[in-house]
Amino acid sequence: RQSTEAVVSTQSTGKVAECRYDWHQTGDTVNFTAYLKNVKPEICTVNCNPVKLQLEIYFGEDQVFSFNKILCGIIDPEKSKVIFAKTKVEVSMRKAEFVAWPSSFVL
Repeated sequence: RQSTEAVVSTQSTGKVAECRYDWHQTGDTVNFTAYLKNVKPEICTVNCNPVKLQLEIYFGEDQVFSFNKILCGIIDPEKSKVIFAKTKVEVSMRKAEFVAWPSSFVL
């Protein structure tokens, strides 16, 4: 399990906040979770293709968390899913191959 914090910018006021996110993997999935309060799923964007994950998560008072990374393995986007909760966003990505990814899943 890997955990880290990222800087989050505020669109209108220029405030900077911190966002914690982590990931873990099982044999057939890689799970990415961003911890944010008052997530606004109706205006969030989540895009993934077989080798890339892009997130733009709106939360709080006009804050946005952007995440754009190349993955260390290949996923099946059709079998992946996103869960929006009030305090977090979870992206469960189905691996194309049943192999362990390196300890840092992004390049």
